[in-house]
Amino acid sequence: MTVHDPEFYRLEVFLVRPTKYDDDGYLLRHARGVLPSNTLACLHTLTEDVRRRCVLGKVELRVHLCDESVQALPARRILWAARRRRTRTVLCLVGVQTSQFPRAAELARRFRARGVTVLIGGFHVSGTLAMLPETPRDLRALIEAGVTLVNGEIDATWGGVLRDAAAGTLAPLYDFTGDKPDLSVAPVPRLEPHLMRRFVYRHFGTLDAGRGCPFACSFCTIINVQGRAMRCRDAATVADAILTNYRLTGTCHYFFTDDNFARNPNWRAIFEALIGLRERRGIPLRFLMQVDLLSHRIPDFIALAARAGCFQVFLGMESLNPASLADGGKHQNRVANYADLIEAWHGAGILTHVGYIIGFPHDTPASVRDDLRRLRDDVGPDLASFFMLSPLPGSADHLRLTTAGVAMDADWNRYDTFHPVIDHPQMSRATWLALYEEAWRDFYASANLERRLARAPRAQHVTLLQLYLWYRTATEVERFHPMMTGFFRLKPRTDRRPGCRVEGRARHLRRRGGETWAMLRGYARVLAELQHLWVATRGEHTAVEFSRHAFEPCTGAAVVGDPSEADTQAGAMHDRSEPHRDDAVAPEPSAAAEQVAAALDPPGKVHELATRLRLWAAFLRAMFIAAEPQLNGPGPTTRRGVQESPRAPSYVDFGDAAAGEYVALADTAVLGTRHSTTNASATAARQA
Repeated sequence: MTVHDPEFYRLEVFLVRPTKYDDDGYLLRHARGVLPSNTLACLHTLTEDVRRRCVLGKVELRVHLCDESVQALPARRILWAARRRRTRTVLCLVGVQTSQFPRAAELARRFRARGVTVLIGGFHVSGTLAMLPETPRDLRALIEAGVTLVNGEIDATWGGVLRDAAAGTLAPLYDFTGDKPDLSVAPVPRLEPHLMRRFVYRHFGTLDAGRGCPFACSFCTIINVQGRAMRCRDAATVADAILTNYRLTGTCHYFFTDDNFARNPNWRAIFEALIGLRERRGIPLRFLMQVDLLSHRIPDFIALAARAGCFQVFLGMESLNPASLADGGKHQNRVANYADLIEAWHGAGILTHVGYIIGFPHDTPASVRDDLRRLRDDVGPDLASFFMLSPLPGSADHLRLTTAGVAMDADWNRYDTFHPVIDHPQMSRATWLALYEEAWRDFYASANLERRLARAPRAQHVTLLQLYLWYRTATEVERFHPMMTGFFRLKPRTDRRPGCRVEGRARHLRRRGGETWAMLRGYARVLAELQHLWVATRGEHTAVEFSRHAFEPCTGAAVVGDPSEADTQAGAMHDRSEPHRDDAVAPEPSAAAEQVAAALDPPGKVHELATRLRLWAAFLRAMFIAAEPQLNGPGPTTRRGVQESPRAPSYVDFGDAAAGEYVALADTAVLGTRHSTTNASATAARQA
């Protein structure tokens, strides 16, 4: 049957990003995710481009998306589509990382047994085939089962693969490693609004402005799949994609997934294009990116990044031990420059987030603890993500250990950087794991978070608090690495790892009931601690900087047409509120007076409870809504119901406004950690 066979007219493509299993064999899935998959967005955009260009001729192409980290796999729908007459169905398991490979392989075998065409791609397949001299046994078994493996980047060849799928002539293996795509002409990933509703912040997207990295870290897989030569998209193309996403979905927050944005040859042109979107079009663009530790030495890089909307930068610091850096091939890192690096980014009002690896061969428990103390107290990043050194397939470390015959765990599900998978020369696996968990507890202890929040730029205060909420709940409540964790864990009863017994309904319900109650208590505990931190670190200057007038919407013209007019109007709003603020700050009553008042006025307890509830509402409002752009109203819709550009986007720092409401309430609430702001200090702050 050919593509143009009149008996065949439809190709159903299911793009699925598989999740991983937890230690009990349950799927790692959450009610709401945090980081959407850029690979899923890329493949969706490429498939839509194939349909737009009619690469398959008269064949109707339909595409469906599923991110298993936040969605249930539509298994029945896939099987139903495979049984339809005159229809071919393809299940594409995309962006498969090493820890996700067991789940992907299980799905591939399950659906191949039902006659569904299956493809698998991602860094595990590509890295393994790129580095090892022979195809491993588990990949050969999948090929023998009729599964197609895709090695390399597929941007320039996806249309040909779909043409083969439509014709029923898929090859067992596609190797595109020698033909790196030209990103300057490749379609830019577009967001799918239906999928984004599964994430905490619907207006947060991903975009890769470039690929590759010139450095040669031994633990890295990216350089052996995407290469060390930098390839990048055109600045105008990036800006156009961001503008289109904003008009259609309101998306204005991005994670640039480039492994090293600082080495993108077009970084200056891209930043200038983003500055134009912010300053001339009034788009409230904000983004985070990954850069190397020499980026602060690039002239104008930090200054232009701040103007372009960068609010957070991820730095691959990896270690404070020079011997460990040499072990990992991080010759570009200079420990003596770490503090200056952090200060340079902080000086531009940008949050710093460092990646830190525990378990290099020269690491000992004592040296790691000392280095972590220096990281916390001397270097002082705002956030840190800790990883256990893992020889991921596709890295030079994995090739070296495989060649040397070193024993490594056979279960790929454990290769998630928070399980020890090899023996360490200086410590036992149990000690290594305990040290890793200690690093999370120590850095994200309330005392350190209070120091970080106190020094954070005012404009980033809410953002940093949101990140702490994510990281604290991930490590303390969900018990997973934050970068693999969302909010509110789900555990499907029947979809469990092969070999694990499926529980009965009653037993599963009882166990999940206890786990859910413990999870909710954990969330409440973390929220309460962060609420106290907010009052302790934000209260004094927020109480005098914001009033309820901050919630009044400013005109869209002031923001879109001339940002300076918006600043003038905001200043006028603060001026109007000044006469009312002196009355709002009153001397704090003594504890004895409060007890007497409560005894003589029982209804006062009701008022206190109501105030506490309003406090929590304002706090949660800022935590989960502060990052969303505030629009004056929906834009016009097309006949297909697609929303076009929003009317007069009026973006205000909603986090600051919510913080103002929160602290205004905190001034009247009876809190154990109430801040003490006197009339004199408030007046002095206003005058300053």
